[in-house]
Amino acid sequence: MKKVIGLFLVILISTVTVFAQNGNRKGKKGDPSQRSEKMISELKLDDKQAAEFRKVEADFREQMKKERDAVKEDRRKMREKMVAMRTEKDAQMKKILTDEQYKLYQEKQKANSPRKKGHGRR
Repeated sequence: MKKVIGLFLVILISTVTVFAQNGNRKGKKGDPSQRSEKMISELKLDDKQAAEFRKVEADFREQMKKERDAVKEDRRKMREKMVAMRTEKDAQMKKILTDEQYKLYQEKQKANSPRKKGHGRR
């Protein structure tokens, strides 16, 4: 009887550990369009701003994907391209958003940055 209870406890602990690990893998990434929609609602954009915001985000994601595929091996070159693309995206966002919305947008971008959370390179 003690062996059965011991075996049951081992299985129970193993199962809990596996489920706990799966929960951590999801992270905050999620679907890019869902992140955009969340940002639109948090910034309280009007319909025109929201449409332009979605277009800039979609164009940026498509351009990032193309650059990642094109530059695969040279990480330094890829990083330079990504920084330039983000700067351009920010300039476009500044044209779309009010000063207050843009300030909030920048704060949210920093808060969502992997480097801010200690996941990036050091």
